[in-house]
Amino acid sequence: MHIAALPLPALARQLVLTASSALVLSLATIVAQASALPGTAFQNLTAGQQAKISADVRGTIVAPQITTQVTWARDLVSPAGPAFPTVRYLKTLVFCECTDPEMADLRQAVIRAGGSVYMRYLSVRGLSVMLPSAGVLEIARRAEVQSISPNRLATRSFSVLEQSVNVNQAVSPASRVRQMSTLPGIYYSGLTGTGVGIAILDSGIMRNHDNFRDGAGLTRVRQAVDFTATNDASMAGLQDWKAGLDASGDLLTPGSAARLAYESRINNMGGNPEVDGYGHGTHVASVAAGRAWGLTPNSSGLAPGANLYDLKVLDAQGFGTVSDVLAAIDWVVMRARELNIRVMNLSLAADSTESYVTDPLCRAVRSATAVGITVVVAAGNFGKRADGREVYGTVGSPGIEPSVITVGSANTLGTVWRTDDNINGFSSRGPTRGLYVSPTGARRVDNALKPDLVAPGNKILGAMAADTKGVNTVLPTRFPILVPPLTTNNVATNRSGKTAALMTLSGTSIAAPVVAGTVALMLEANPGLTPPLIKAMLQYSAEPIAGANILQQGTGLVNVDGAVFAARTVRPNLMQDIEAGAIQPGTSIASTAVANGALVIDPALPVLNSAPLASTPALGGTGRWSRMIFVGGNRILS
Repeated sequence: MHIAALPLPALARQLVLTASSALVLSLATIVAQASALPGTAFQNLTAGQQAKISADVRGTIVAPQITTQVTWARDLVSPAGPAFPTVRYLKTLVFCECTDPEMADLRQAVIRAGGSVYMRYLSVRGLSVMLPSAGVLEIARRAEVQSISPNRLATRSFSVLEQSVNVNQAVSPASRVRQMSTLPGIYYSGLTGTGVGIAILDSGIMRNHDNFRDGAGLTRVRQAVDFTATNDASMAGLQDWKAGLDASGDLLTPGSAARLAYESRINNMGGNPEVDGYGHGTHVASVAAGRAWGLTPNSSGLAPGANLYDLKVLDAQGFGTVSDVLAAIDWVVMRARELNIRVMNLSLAADSTESYVTDPLCRAVRSATAVGITVVVAAGNFGKRADGREVYGTVGSPGIEPSVITVGSANTLGTVWRTDDNINGFSSRGPTRGLYVSPTGARRVDNALKPDLVAPGNKILGAMAADTKGVNTVLPTRFPILVPPLTTNNVATNRSGKTAALMTLSGTSIAAPVVAGTVALMLEANPGLTPPLIKAMLQYSAEPIAGANILQQGTGLVNVDGAVFAARTVRPNLMQDIEAGAIQPGTSIASTAVANGALVIDPALPVLNSAPLASTPALGGTGRWSRMIFVGGNRILS
């Protein structure tokens, strides 16, 4: 994804050396090496060692000056004395094949190389560190180190803000978000996602908004955690841009003093409920799991009974860092079983040139998927160039990861009928273009099939986060607030106050929570589903859009009814049986009802005597399923 510059605090003060004289000598040596970097930076590294360092890190090491887009590097006053005026420091993410889960040797090596260790992660075997340029090269020489990436910016992934027009009132009592052929399946199923946890990694959730209330009037935002500290050093309780520090030792140990202090710093549940100054996360959460409670216009989401978990990783301008997102993914992985968090939505992206094999966000979401969390990611909004021409290969990270569900955006044209739907021009197209360089220097482009499917993402009505002035950053003052008193097409409303305000947004970041909410419904219908099976069911039951190719739409438009139908054909204890080793390869995973020919989803539908299906009844469309799934990023099964 395209990354804009993130305003950061003023340049750090001159480094004050507080370590031992041995460290001073080490730093002096490093600084001397760094002074020669532009001409000789990589001459002492093998091709395999150079391949460990991402292209943007290598380019920044040798660049005469740091560009404004590079927020993860600083030229600082040298701690080694006036002979060496400045040293270039870089904040990077170092990944390894360390046998020691605490990575003690690697952490010590970072300190010896003149750096600091901010964070040690659970979802990936890696560290968030700060290193001088020469220290980066030193770490790359270590055999256990796999890759070194910059702590890139992560940004929200949406296209444009648009006023609400032509709200189709015939969709009653359905949510306007549910403008798809599968609406009847939601209602006769009685599913709301109750009991399923959805983690929203975004700009925060205004948890006192009416759309997030439960039946008792309490918020369904069960936890709120803020990872957007001033910088990654302060998140770890350290001084920013200071060498010789390591805060990662006991950070992952439950109950440790370091962990408790960290939890206290990031806990935001007791703070201001209007936590979303940007407004993006609140809207995303409401599309996934909002409930209108009879207020008009109807702005309910796909899973209005689901629990929400607010992981704030983007600031009031919609920007954050990869390290913050990694920390948030760790939080979800650590608490998933305890809180029944089964779905994670990331309507954000980082502009990565790396292969999904080494990309930091891809590593993390791959691990989350492996422990049973279904990860849904926005494809991005760069399907067109500035001159209007279509462009392929623009999916951002972590949407390039084959194991996650990457969602593009479809335009419903304001109707419930599928026959007029098309793909939004802004929706990012595949294939993925991440580059992998092997230890021998061979270059390979991923070229993975993406997106996996599409969902409605144009002029979607949802909750609006509002501050005391009734606005947020994503909603410029030149755009009217939709309610109160009237929506822009003069539909009367019974809403009042900022906790009931609505707005519309478009983009793949709004399409993604449509799928996240659908996953919650599938898991309520069958809690035994695994993430790969959920993805396969969503793709297999998706309805292809006429005239669109698979790099534009994946397998087609999400079919909620079909996906829930498919979910109920599988034994409900499948995941538990797999984890307990109670099911062997080749064993049928069909539910007993399917095996006996007695599965009836609804009296209006026929008995399901066999699976898989080819179609289900559909409103305004053919009802035909794609009957395709993507496997491993480069294979299509049908």
